[in-house]
Amino acid sequence: MDFKLIQGDNKNIKFKLFSTNYSGLMLEKLTIKNYLLLKNIEIDLSKGFNIITGETGAGKSILINALNLLLGGRADYSIISKNKDKMIIEGIVSVSKENKAIISKILKEHEIESMITSPPSPLLKGEGGESSKINKDEGLVLIIRRELYTKAYSRCFINDTPVGTNELKELGEIIIDIHSQNEHQSLLKKEVHIELVDSYLIKKEGKKFEDKLNSYKQGYEQLLIKRNEYDEINKKKSDLDTKRSFIDFQLKEIHETDPQAGEDDELENELKTGENIEGIRESLTLAYSNLYDDSGSVLERIKIVEKELGKIGEYNTDIQKIMGDVSESTTALREASRLIESLLENLNFDPARVEEIRERLYKLQFLKKKYGGSIDEVIKLKVTLEKDLSLVDNFDDTIKKLRTEIDELVKDLFKKAGELSKTRRDKSKQLETEIVKILKEVGFENAEFRVEVTSHTAPNVDPAKQLKSGKSGTAKSAEGEGSNALNSNGYDDIEFMVKINKGDEFSSLRKTASGGEVSRIMLAVKSVLAGADKVDILVFDEIDTGISGRIAQKVGRVMKGLSGYRQVIAITHLAQIAALADEHLLVEKETEGNSTITKIRPLDKNEKVIEVAKLLSGEKVTDASIKSAKELMSV
Repeated sequence: MDFKLIQGDNKNIKFKLFSTNYSGLMLEKLTIKNYLLLKNIEIDLSKGFNIITGETGAGKSILINALNLLLGGRADYSIISKNKDKMIIEGIVSVSKENKAIISKILKEHEIESMITSPPSPLLKGEGGESSKINKDEGLVLIIRRELYTKAYSRCFINDTPVGTNELKELGEIIIDIHSQNEHQSLLKKEVHIELVDSYLIKKEGKKFEDKLNSYKQGYEQLLIKRNEYDEINKKKSDLDTKRSFIDFQLKEIHETDPQAGEDDELENELKTGENIEGIRESLTLAYSNLYDDSGSVLERIKIVEKELGKIGEYNTDIQKIMGDVSESTTALREASRLIESLLENLNFDPARVEEIRERLYKLQFLKKKYGGSIDEVIKLKVTLEKDLSLVDNFDDTIKKLRTEIDELVKDLFKKAGELSKTRRDKSKQLETEIVKILKEVGFENAEFRVEVTSHTAPNVDPAKQLKSGKSGTAKSAEGEGSNALNSNGYDDIEFMVKINKGDEFSSLRKTASGGEVSRIMLAVKSVLAGADKVDILVFDEIDTGISGRIAQKVGRVMKGLSGYRQVIAITHLAQIAALADEHLLVEKETEGNSTITKIRPLDKNEKVIEVAKLLSGEKVTDASIKSAKELMSV
């Protein structure tokens, strides 16, 4: 992997710069229309280190506010330009192969149009004019847009699919960190810290730690499955216990009648026969007489037909065929006569049987009406109820077996969690040391940093109860919430703590300082965790507040080093930071007719020198400031 080193005044500090191999998410273009003085601007950004400068009041911070709005921030409709109906903010974010899976998952969950392809931007060219890796994965991009209307409503879109602000926020938390008054800063979220430490340890310890972590996570997934089974079977047992008497009553009612498949259809036919016995007997008797028994019956007359045809059959082949047909008819009619005779002989129906059938059909109809509409449904219900009762009888054995499996899993997971915890505690000291070195580089001479690891272990507590309830990704005990817990990362909670000045107490990042101080602390943490942090686009505002030129140069070098891993966008008024830009954008006001507008434009090489010189000496550029600017830029 190609890299070069930038060294600060402290020779022990090195910042790797991988700008030619950066392949993460990137904000390619930001379009803003009708936002206060920004009438219609398009900002093309590059990979690496993007710097934005401009005079006070020109509108630099509007860009940060626009990004916040784009990522689901609260809408302020007073920002829409005068005499305009709506304001539009649109961002185009390129997505690499490494980020594709997690972004695609979010889009799929919210039924959002999948990522689209776009031709490589000329701004994404690497050295020598070849496209960098950032657009080699088919140039996948996200198009995020938000529109605010003067009628006090807004519309949001991801890839032209309408979404809510919550979806914008969810996506924004993954792709961008904005370090300005605690906006969109993932590092301020305590739950992210343990993932960052583990990613850092994977980078430092390699496959050994990664295998241990994956082994724990796989076991924990099995625990979740077993806990769900355990809870479900307990719930079902409880429900069935509550309904046991009702199930017994239903089964007793069905068993007393004992319906058989197809029985109702057979009984209906039998009942029709019994209710119409006399008419059936009379019709069968007449049919038998006319067919066979009476003088001049059908069969007797057919005999005459056969005799006459037999006399002439030898003279005509058609007549022979007719004789064959008549013979077949005679055979069929003789069989019909025999069946009718048999029916008459057996046609003895007891009137009591009619009442018996009616009573039976009434019972079957009662069951059908009550339990499903058909005999088949009643029988299915009987089978289900019998299975449920069988489960109740076997629940205790099943629950005991599951409980044993859960206990074994929990014991094994506690052992694995202990190994993870030991590594975190032992190796986090190295992380603390690295971050403190960078904190000193960016102006916090007395700073201390602590990775606070809190382990939740209680050997005497029932293992099955050591399951954290509440948020997604944790297992919940059916018996209730224990005071100690396993979670998807083990039994540790981790929080980053910092102490800025001597005599201060350690406090969480969320409660530490504000404005530029927080941004510089974040910069120090981000620079060390660059390979572990999953957020690819970093935006810094106010990072140079209250620092000297010497510290600013060190801050700039840290940011420059960080831009080898991430896209960095920073607003600054200090030349020492601006001098290190890969892309330098100037924000300036212009008069257009009777109004003032803000424009943003990229600077060429010579313009960069002039702008850095202005930051050094003010509006009046001198030969000395030009020389100093070139020295800072190493031109």
